[in-house]
Amino acid sequence: MKRSTKFALAAVAALGVAAVAVPVVAQQGQMQHDGMMMGQHGGMMGGGQSYAMATFDTNKDGTLSPEEMTAGIQAELKTYDTDANGTLSLEEFAVMHAAHTRPMTVRAFQMHDADGDAQVTEAEMSAMADMMQSHMGGQQGNMPGMGHGMMDND
Repeated sequence: MKRSTKFALAAVAALGVAAVAVPVVAQQGQMQHDGMMMGQHGGMMGGGQSYAMATFDTNKDGTLSPEEMTAGIQAELKTYDTDANGTLSLEEFAVMHAAHTRPMTVRAFQMHDADGDAQVTEAEMSAMADMMQSHMGGQQGNMPGMGHGMMDND
């Protein structure tokens, strides 16, 4: 296998790992809040569901075999390698990354848009910041530096 192809597959694999890890962490937090979370297409998803699992698990057995992961990565590369040179440029990678992170961006936007009018106001942003700060208030005792300036160590 050419070195550039190996590099491109490694880059896509790294994104695949991130695509698996980030939604799982986000979903675990959401599941603690709601018990279950709605999937991108309206189905219920457990904490282990992710883009990679949903897309690459072709036999739907709930696990990714090395063959499924390789085939999935190759399909991702083919999808986003618009100049068909076997690698992803920064621009191509950015398009792939944006596509994978869009659902999280939409969820974050919806969390901020309290009144659901598809506009986030300063008041809604302030309310979200206040909520986050109040949640962190109970954790500050366990986390050095939280709620204090960098030089305020007393």
